[in-house]
Amino acid sequence: MPRRIPLTFLIVGLSLSMASVNAAELFYQGKTLRVIVASAAGGGSDIVARLMMRHLPRHIPGNPTLVVENMPGAGEIIGTNYVYGKAKPDGLTALFATGRPINQLIELPGIGFDVTKMPIIGGSSESVAAFVRTDKTGVKAARDLLNPRAPIVIGGSGYGSIKDVSMLAAMNLLGVKNPTYVTGYGGAGPIRLAYERAEVNFTQETAVGISRSVLPWVREGWTSVLYQVGFLDGKGNVVKDPAWKELGIDAPSIAEVYRSLYGRDAAGPAWEAEKALIGGYSLTRMMAVAPKTPPALIAELRQAFQVMSKDQAFLAEWTKSQGSPPRLVPGEEAGNIAASILKAPKEAVNILKKLSAP
Repeated sequence: MPRRIPLTFLIVGLSLSMASVNAAELFYQGKTLRVIVASAAGGGSDIVARLMMRHLPRHIPGNPTLVVENMPGAGEIIGTNYVYGKAKPDGLTALFATGRPINQLIELPGIGFDVTKMPIIGGSSESVAAFVRTDKTGVKAARDLLNPRAPIVIGGSGYGSIKDVSMLAAMNLLGVKNPTYVTGYGGAGPIRLAYERAEVNFTQETAVGISRSVLPWVREGWTSVLYQVGFLDGKGNVVKDPAWKELGIDAPSIAEVYRSLYGRDAAGPAWEAEKALIGGYSLTRMMAVAPKTPPALIAELRQAFQVMSKDQAFLAEWTKSQGSPPRLVPGEEAGNIAASILKAPKEAVNILKKLSAP
């Protein structure tokens, strides 16, 4: 039989719920939420941060004023350290940054934060795939990487960046012999120019970058997309991003490439290192607050992030700006992904540290 709930309890429960909302409204009403973007103005993370923050405030009870402040430096460590250790845990200062769990995992110099102690409000994933100059290397599919006509020359952003380490870890996992590594280009645009000039012949980019700039080269026949990095779900499983199929690209996951090359599932330290990087792209960017921020305010901000993710005005602006709909990660799931990255075995971490060193 259905259980009867006394009307008194229903009224009390409703009153408590309304009191919680009213308290949040009273807290944020007339206040300013300061968002520290840990990268320079005008970059990819800054553009995404400002896009999100134009829409987030109206979903926060009390509709606070939101101010974005750039605090770049030391590979986004300065801004992250500030929110972690200096900002008041009062729900009025938040961080927006890229690649925090991976940077913590490989223990980059200067890190004074622990991502697992920073409540994550929400995050976004950035799907990436690797591509190669077929005309220079003879590589048409990932299996050809083991026997290229000319050496693979990797074009990277900078030592220790998730992009560079990801490509080097993939080469290590797949067993590509003696690739040449050229880095210091700083970003996708300069790398793309070097690729066109044949200074490098292998790199990777986001789905947005590939759809806008690389697909014409694929259609012309001198470039091939080899594999997608994929994502980790909230339970630590590797999943493919359907965005590539929507772009008309049949991009296998790197796990599928390994299986096709060696007839078995990838395992061991090299695979665990790769999985950590897959996790890094699963939580490419994140919004977080300082440790010891009141749980009620964390819950309100997380709820606002979730509601924003379904806001048609936000989705339309994101798609227009980025070329495809967003893949947003709820705060709790983002925290699980960060924790799974930081649980990588010591042997895998040592591989990543070696690959990130100059």
